[in-house]
Amino acid sequence: MHSITTLKPGDAGVADASSRAASSCVPDTRHATIALLLVLLVAWFASLELRGLFIPDEGRYAEIPREMLDSGDWITPRLNGLKYFEKPPMQYWLTAASFAAFGEDEWTARLPSTLLGFLAVVMTAFTARRLWGARALLTTGVVLGSSWAYYLSGQYLTLDIMVSAFLTFALCGFLLAQREGATPVQASRWMLFAWAAGAFAMLSKGLIGLALPGLALAIYMLVARDFRLWRRLEMCRGFALLLTLLLPWFVLVQHRNPEFFDFFFVHEHWSRFAGSDHARRGAWWYYAPILVMGLMPWTPLFIQQWLRSRAITAEIASEVAGQKGFQPMLFCAVWAVAIIVFFSVSQSKLPAYVIPVFPALALLLGKRAALDDANGVRWCAITVIVVGGALTMASTQLAHWEKFADIGDDGSAALPLIYAATLSLVVAGVIAMLLLRHARTVWAVFALVAGSFLFWSFSFVFLHNVDTAFSSERLIEALGANIRPFDRHHEFYSIGQFDHSLPFYLGRTVTLVDYAGELRMGQRTEPARSIETIAEFARVWRQSSQQAYAVMRPQQYAQFQRDDLPMTILARDRRLVVVGRWIRHP
Repeated sequence: MHSITTLKPGDAGVADASSRAASSCVPDTRHATIALLLVLLVAWFASLELRGLFIPDEGRYAEIPREMLDSGDWITPRLNGLKYFEKPPMQYWLTAASFAAFGEDEWTARLPSTLLGFLAVVMTAFTARRLWGARALLTTGVVLGSSWAYYLSGQYLTLDIMVSAFLTFALCGFLLAQREGATPVQASRWMLFAWAAGAFAMLSKGLIGLALPGLALAIYMLVARDFRLWRRLEMCRGFALLLTLLLPWFVLVQHRNPEFFDFFFVHEHWSRFAGSDHARRGAWWYYAPILVMGLMPWTPLFIQQWLRSRAITAEIASEVAGQKGFQPMLFCAVWAVAIIVFFSVSQSKLPAYVIPVFPALALLLGKRAALDDANGVRWCAITVIVVGGALTMASTQLAHWEKFADIGDDGSAALPLIYAATLSLVVAGVIAMLLLRHARTVWAVFALVAGSFLFWSFSFVFLHNVDTAFSSERLIEALGANIRPFDRHHEFYSIGQFDHSLPFYLGRTVTLVDYAGELRMGQRTEPARSIETIAEFARVWRQSSQQAYAVMRPQQYAQFQRDDLPMTILARDRRLVVVGRWIRHP
C-alpha cells in the first residue's frame, strides 16, 4: 500500500525541495534515454563499410545477388555462375535491390539484413509498449538491440538475422492480434501481418519460417489448454496470403529447374535436420553457453528475474492458473523454449540458429521493466567487469595461439585493438557501478551499452586490419586499375580452392578447377562450367595462347613453378596468389 505523508505549514520548504529534486530527475532520465537510442542507432549502422566481405558467408551472399542483378534472372539463384538452391531468394532479392539503388559495396551488401534486424528491434519494443506500457518499451528495445549475439548477427551478411527479423515480425504480429483490448479489425490485420511475415521467413530460409511458429503455437495451446485459439488465427485468409506470397517463386524455379525439389526440400531440409551429412554436430547442451554469452551484458538480469520472488515464472504460472484469456508471457516463454529444443534435437547445429529466441527473451524482460532494477543492473556491471578482465588476460596469450599466428604480422600489430576492446568492458562496468552509487540507473545502463558497442567496434577495427586472412578485397585491390576489371572474355581460373569473396571483388565469375564443395550440385547440372582435374587445367593453360588469369594457394603455385608452367605473379598475400599467362608486370 502507498503511505500518505501529511505536511505541516512549516514543512513547505522541504516539499519544495523534494519537488525540485523529483523534477530534476526527469530531464536526466530523458537525456539518458535519448543517448541510449542514439548509440543504438549509430552502433548498428556505422561499421557496415569497415571490413571486407568475409568468407564464406558474406562473400556468398553478396555474390549471388550481384550475379542476379547482372544477369537479370531473379528466379534461379547462381553462385559463381552455377545453380545454387541451398536457400530461398529473399536475401538475394533485397541485396540485389540495394545494389541497384546504391551500388555494389560492402555496406550495400550488409544493409538489408542489418536494417531488417534493427527494424525487428523497433517492432519488438513497439509490441512491448502496446502489451505492457511505456516502462516495457525501453527495457525491451535496449536489451534486444544491445545483446551481444543479436547485435553481432546483425553486423554480418548472413541469412540468420534476416529470418530472425521476419520471425520476430510474425511473433509480434501474433501477440498484437491476440492482446486483450484488440478490436476485431485490429486482430484480423495483425494476424494477416503475422502470416505475411511467416511467408517472408520461409522465403528467407525455408520451412523453418513456418515450422518454428507452428511448433510454438501447438505447444502453447497444449500448455495453456486454449484450443479455441485456432478460431482466432485467420486460417483461411492467412493461408491464402501465405500461398500467394510463396507459390510464384517455388513454381517458377521448379519449372525452370527440375532438380530443385529434391535438392531443396530433401537434401537441404530433411537431411540437414535429421542427418549428420553437414558435419555440424553438437551436444544436447550446445546452445546453453551461446545463450548465456549471447544475452550479455544482460544475462545476470535475466537470471535474477527468473530466480527472484514474483518473477517471470510466478507471473506465467499466475496467467495459466487464472485462465485470463491469451497469455503473452507464456507464449514468449514457449516460443523461446520451442526454438531451443528444436535446434538442440537437430543433427545440424550452428550458433546463429537460436537468434530468433532473443526477441522473446527481451519481451519477457520488458514485461518486468527489468532495467529499472538498480540491483539487477549492478550485477550486470559486475559481470561485465569480470568478463572484460578475463578476456583481457586471455588476450595476452593470443600471440602463442597457433591459429592467431596464421594471421601473420597484421595480427600482432593489431593486438592493442584487442586490449582496447576488452578493457572497454572493464571501464564501462566500473563507470556503471559509480553511476549506480548516485542512483543514476539509466545512465548506468547507457554505460554498459556504450561499453559493449566499444568492445565490438574495436573488435571490428581489428578484423579490418587482419581481413586479408578472411577476405580477398585487398588482394584484388592490389592488382591495380590498369589490370582491373578483368575482361570476361579472358578465362579466370580458381585452382583447388574457392574464395567466396573473390567473384564479388572481381566483378565476374571464375572457372573452378579441382574443386566442388557446396557447388557440386551446380557442377553436375552444368559440367562445362568447371575443370575436373589440375592436370587438365595445366594442359589447357600450356596449349592456349590467349590471355588468362588464375588464383591458387601458394603451395599450388610452388608446384606449378616446379612443373615449369608459364605464369607471372600479379598479386599475392598469405592465402592466395594471382597469376597471369603471358602478362607483363604493370
